[in-house]
Amino acid sequence: MKAEKGDKYTQNEELKLKFENVIATGVWIKTVGQIIETIGVSNLYLINEDPTSGDEKVLSAVWIETVGQFLQTIGVSQQISATNEQITFQAQELEIIGVSLKSLAHAIEAIGGIEILQEEKRTDIMDFIP
Repeated sequence: MKAEKGDKYTQNEELKLKFENVIATGVWIKTVGQIIETIGVSNLYLINEDPTSGDEKVLSAVWIETVGQFLQTIGVSQQISATNEQITFQAQELEIIGVSLKSLAHAIEAIGGIEILQEEKRTDIMDFIP
């Protein structure tokens, strides 16, 4: 994103752009990791012979988180390449929607994890909570 009049970083525009690119790289790496996690959790769910409500919540949450991570990544990347304020604002909104979805997903995943843990304590059958 180019410095505009009133930008907080006019004296350090090159460093700002460098750090923005570092952030974008990190977000893309998290996206790849999230996709790998989603594949693993989905496959684990598919081979589960007796999935519980908690398992379903965790699976759903991981998929919601993946969508959120992808939207966040696109938003961050678009901010860097934005050529005007309108594109920047749209990219920021997309990034915020992605982060919001991830927050929702984390709450659902925590609820699912608690359900799985309670079931484990009740049955003495230990499982893997992703």
